[in-house]
Amino acid sequence: MSVLDLFSLAGRSVVVTGAGSGIGKAIAEAVAEAGAGVVCAGRSDAIDEAAGAIDSAGGRAVAQRTDVTDEAAVEALMARAVAEFGRLDVVFCNAGSSDYYKPVHEASREEWDDVITTNLTSVFLCVKHAVRHMLPQQSGKLILTASIWGEIGSDSSPVPGYAAAKGGVVNLTRELALEYASDGLTVNALSPGFFATNIGQDKDVDASVIDVLVDGALKRMPTGRIMEPEEIKGTSIFLASKASDAVNGHILTVDGGLLAA
Repeated sequence: MSVLDLFSLAGRSVVVTGAGSGIGKAIAEAVAEAGAGVVCAGRSDAIDEAAGAIDSAGGRAVAQRTDVTDEAAVEALMARAVAEFGRLDVVFCNAGSSDYYKPVHEASREEWDDVITTNLTSVFLCVKHAVRHMLPQQSGKLILTASIWGEIGSDSSPVPGYAAAKGGVVNLTRELALEYASDGLTVNALSPGFFATNIGQDKDVDASVIDVLVDGALKRMPTGRIMEPEEIKGTSIFLASKASDAVNGHILTVDGGLLAA
């Protein structure tokens, strides 16, 4: 097998949650370009557009409306991938939401629960129902989306729920890698830094809060710029393909060097 063949996803079946925009959309496009059949999952009409664009470009994609906090919907999502493509090889547990950008003493219990459920419990649900299809075939790749705020704290805007949830994703990745290694599954995480996405726009927060967040990000970035979602495509293909078969329980940080500072 050639080096380039190691990165091929031809014949693979991939689920990408949060595929309607940002990093999720870029990942869905990337795996389709690498030859996989893709189920684009999300809560909005944007997933229909994302899947349609992949089909128009010569790829194979279907859209599945999914609320990743709804266990029945997640179970149906994984079953849809098997129904469409015959198996389930890779799942990107990518869907998530922003914080409410409030310090702990100002945040409500409802806000905390919302952030934890959307960013952490949803990953549990996706893994639970994906693994049930992967175990009989003794192969599969689970790729969770963490965040640099799961590895360090934020010094620009308060994100207690988000940091807690993504920190949970970081260690859940390691735990799952150990649980399923003997079953032929690998579990790794992408840990993005500051990317130009819609995150932060899903909550009713003052625009000045987002401005502070962006300004803080730019000051910390060694490159002096916010990254574009397309810049995570290559990293995603690596983790989804045979090229990463020996990588397990790893948090792959894609941050333009921020954590090196």
